[in-house]
Amino acid sequence: MPIKRLALFVLFFSLLALAAPPEPIDAGKTSGNVFESSYFHFRYEFPKAWFALDDNARVAGNNKRYRDALSEPARPNDANQNPITEALVPYDLLLAATTPLASGEETPMPRVRIQAIQRGTLVREPGDPAKLYIKMARPKILKATEEVVVSGHEFVRTDFQLQAASFLSQFVTASGSYIIEFDLRAATEKDLADLVTTMQSLKFSDHQ
Repeated sequence: MPIKRLALFVLFFSLLALAAPPEPIDAGKTSGNVFESSYFHFRYEFPKAWFALDDNARVAGNNKRYRDALSEPARPNDANQNPITEALVPYDLLLAATTPLASGEETPMPRVRIQAIQRGTLVREPGDPAKLYIKMARPKILKATEEVVVSGHEFVRTDFQLQAASFLSQFVTASGSYIIEFDLRAATEKDLADLVTTMQSLKFSDHQ
């Protein structure tokens, strides 16, 4: 095969590889109020009578977000104006709230969102999402970042007040080449505290 044709084949298959997420990290299943991630090997129970975004709609949204990120031009780095080519793409594993959800609409509170982010320059350690959030959103910190253990796994927890009626508790852990973030939000501190108790339901399988 001529070298030029071989180069075209290599380029073609490289583009195919970028057309979809590199791994099925968003593979999971919601049944009732239980979500199980087959990739990260954990199960989590959100409050009963809540509604989760349909798994097919969730995966379709993840694929669109990935494609959109690939099409974005490199942006300047705030620190030294060097371009950033890394795409920070969060993949939704679960999105659940008190009312039925549709892809693309704003999620009401209270709600739970579990996301996976590939580790890179911007987000590498479990404490990095909180640092980015503080830098970008400048929220009021209700609970300073602390290390906690949930189901035998080390998490970093930080609590924020975003607005008068918007409270966030963020639990983040590392899993292989990914960061997993549990984003719990409510309109009051009491409701947030109640929602945080659902973290006790989180169970990782023994082989994780």
